[in-house]
Amino acid sequence: MSLAANVCLLLSEWISFLLVAVPPRSRRTFVELLIGCLLNPEGWVTRAIGAIRREAHWTTYYKLIERAQVPVTELSLRLLQLVLRVCPTELVTLILDDTLVPRCAKFGPGISIKHDHSHKANRPTFLNSQCWVTLALVVRVRLGSALTVPIRSWLLEESGQRGKLWVARQLMDSIRGHVKGCAC
Repeated sequence: MSLAANVCLLLSEWISFLLVAVPPRSRRTFVELLIGCLLNPEGWVTRAIGAIRREAHWTTYYKLIERAQVPVTELSLRLLQLVLRVCPTELVTLILDDTLVPRCAKFGPGISIKHDHSHKANRPTFLNSQCWVTLALVVRVRLGSALTVPIRSWLLEESGQRGKLWVARQLMDSIRGHVKGCAC
């Protein structure tokens, strides 16, 4: 079998594995967005939609993302299981990271003035930004090299007692029992 045929077969199997977590009504739209994201590495949803031949109206894609019609916890668990199945390893390393995303807008979900701990040149100490907490899996692929796969990200809201540590705990609790040998 040719390399192209092998890649198509594996990609088809992996997408089918992930689709179990997606409601049947949303599967076509989900696959279109997933393929658009694979074709466009920038990460912008509008570019992903532009990279595909759209079969649906743009509001269909908007509703899928904005209204969270895909159960994120189930989808992230399927992704975790897929990575562990494709890259079997005895030692699994989970990492948590908080990332500030600078924003020009003054209002929006999770936007506020936050302290930037990165100390980058030509950047102020306090930024108008959003904070994302991400859970990722690190897998050794070859001697000395590793692959990091983001499993789930959570936007930190500015209300209540839900700080970074609380969100990190929720992310760890969501995968508890799904990683063999993990004392989460």
